[in-house]
Amino acid sequence: MLDSMESMTVDVYVARIRRQLLRPARPEPAGLFVQLAVGLAIAEMLVYAVQKVYMAARGEVGMPGHPAPDSVQAQFEHAAFAQAANASLGVVAALVALATVTRWGSRIPRWTLLSALTLTLVMQSLGAAITLRRTDFDLAHLGGSAVFETLSGGVQIAAWLVVAMSYYVRTGRPRVHFTDASALVPTRRVQAVAAYVAFVCALAYGAMKLDWALGGEFLIRQTPLPRAARDDLLERATDAVMQHWVSVALALVGMVAALHLSGCFRPHAKVRRWVLLVGSWAGCAFMVARAVGVLGYGFVNDVRLLSGLVSVPPAAMDLARFHARWDLLLWSPYWLLFGVCWGVAAWHYRRQGHADSSHRSHGSQPAGAHLMDQPGPG
Repeated sequence: MLDSMESMTVDVYVARIRRQLLRPARPEPAGLFVQLAVGLAIAEMLVYAVQKVYMAARGEVGMPGHPAPDSVQAQFEHAAFAQAANASLGVVAALVALATVTRWGSRIPRWTLLSALTLTLVMQSLGAAITLRRTDFDLAHLGGSAVFETLSGGVQIAAWLVVAMSYYVRTGRPRVHFTDASALVPTRRVQAVAAYVAFVCALAYGAMKLDWALGGEFLIRQTPLPRAARDDLLERATDAVMQHWVSVALALVGMVAALHLSGCFRPHAKVRRWVLLVGSWAGCAFMVARAVGVLGYGFVNDVRLLSGLVSVPPAAMDLARFHARWDLLLWSPYWLLFGVCWGVAAWHYRRQGHADSSHRSHGSQPAGAHLMDQPGPG
């Protein structure tokens, strides 16, 4: 009898595990913004596949316009087969992105597609980082190829981040049915978009600092800093390297905070909410002040320097103008976008908290909405 009970228990657990592993994800419908990101990700992968087919036809390793060195070419006895395999991986990645927004993809178990998305996101991010690192960022000789590669790499990382995060969120929540169209709150979408943009900005900043900490020089010469700090960066002084690692840690904290600001987690306790809000407002104020020019470099001071309203020693004029151009075109817009998104996400997160508290105090759910009795997929 004990043997039969143990057998039944094992069968029950096996059935539960099988049901969890094979249960379809059935994600929530994707919005227009997510569909656009999926389309960009698919387009990037198809372009990649075509490029690899072209290199396979040539029998070379690398990318069009950037073939691998001869020492690398010699390592591949059948370069065409290797490139054809890479082309097929590009097609598979495009299908993975497509599966997140299609009906047939909703039948795939959540863990399967999330694993594929994570692997694809990591590989595409590494590929985009390699592309950005080999790009010549000299403004005096900045060509169309460098601009295209930079934009393509940035769009590639951002698109795959949106695809992966959206699928994670859309498959991990209880479904909400609205009986009144007025109950659809557009501010939640604004909050999520702003938080995701802040997440991407934090990720980009952390990746750059990690590259510096590991000895890379991606955009390090284009960073506007005082001469002493710039020399420490280039000479890899101990203090500078430690600051890089601290910046990486802060970027990770910022990424986690951005995810919490997106509203994709359960409401937080009052203390955690205020810690998150205070940190977000402080970060927003610092970034906007940096972008405007209150802390030194920024839009105002860049324009003043480039227009000749600021006196600079002749020996440092070329370097100062070089940094001012880069700050005006890249760093100040980046910090402004980062700070504004922090502020917008924090503002809506605060309003969301007030709304949730009001509904809890009245013992009711938001008007026009009710949760299904069954938990959401995943």
